[in-house]
Amino acid sequence: MSESSQLEQLTAAQLGQEQRRGVLILDTRPTEEFASFHIPGSMQIGLLGSFAGWAAILIRSSQKILLVAGDANCAQEAHSRLARVGLENVVGYALADKQQWQHHGLELIRLPTYRCEDVCHALRANPATQLIDVRSRAEWLQGHLPGAISMPLLEVNVQAVYIDPSKPILVYCQEGYRATIAASILLRDHAGDIGILTGGVQEWQACNMPLERPEMCLSSHL
Repeated sequence: MSESSQLEQLTAAQLGQEQRRGVLILDTRPTEEFASFHIPGSMQIGLLGSFAGWAAILIRSSQKILLVAGDANCAQEAHSRLARVGLENVVGYALADKQQWQHHGLELIRLPTYRCEDVCHALRANPATQLIDVRSRAEWLQGHLPGAISMPLLEVNVQAVYIDPSKPILVYCQEGYRATIAASILLRDHAGDIGILTGGVQEWQACNMPLERPEMCLSSHL
């Protein structure tokens, strides 16, 4: 496609300059790669999923975007898929290169990831941990991690005011894709302790861990 062929690769220095100008850094890498290191303020939407659909919902069409990708082919694919949903203000792309970014003085952070057994230990160690379920309300009603707060991905920006940034936050969804997006959005406004359950409810159930349903909460108070 012609729009893809015109996408410019930017240097680490240019990336920093564009972010300071208000350009949105959209990191398209998978959860594990994004979690290991990324630029603060980035929004993550993984290319290997419903990338364009979520981007169209969460990003304004007028917003200028700078893509971060693992390689040039992924950047070009992301550019093409964004164009199909009306997100055409892509100023270029940068390849994720930790060594180069650090060499040019870019600040990098990581996103802690947890497996099922890690979550159990974390909850025992700190019962104040806030479990944030970013699936739809219908999914939450079918069963959620005990004590979790329902905060669908589409409402994260609005409902984030109900999160206590002084307490640890653990975000999860069905299998991890939406949780990473939500965590990246929360990290843009909160500098607190935020992590994700990478396997989501699917892994929780595979570990034979219990789910809680609203009727169970009701009956416990009768």
